[in-house]
Amino acid sequence: MEFEPEMKEACEGVCPPDDAEAVDCTIYRAVETSPASENDFVSWVKLGLKSAKKHKCEHWGLSVWRDLDAVSHARDVIPRMQEMYVASGDVSQADGVIKATPTSNQPKHQTYWSYLGVDLTPRFDVIMDPIAEDA
Repeated sequence: MEFEPEMKEACEGVCPPDDAEAVDCTIYRAVETSPASENDFVSWVKLGLKSAKKHKCEHWGLSVWRDLDAVSHARDVIPRMQEMYVASGDVSQADGVIKATPTSNQPKHQTYWSYLGVDLTPRFDVIMDPIAEDA
């Protein structure tokens, strides 16, 4: 299976990391729309976000979680997450690889890198709405 050639080049061939695993599992992702759209499964680099750094491997992957406790925690510590939907979907070993990429405020954060040509959109269903603001 192949990954985005531009990603491999920008990260000097070490992205995704060698210790990222191909697994069959359910993952959760914060998405902008309900239902989730193709843009909800595009990396920061491919979206052209100003904060994206092409040489940072994680910026080529998707920010995901593997359990609902981790999603709830992320919503507690990241205000932007409260404005987003959460979708869940099953991925297989044939779709890509995943690696734990914890941060100081998200110890269960993971990064997921899809293989070239994999469309995750149809497999994901929104399971949580944005958290309503107090009136």
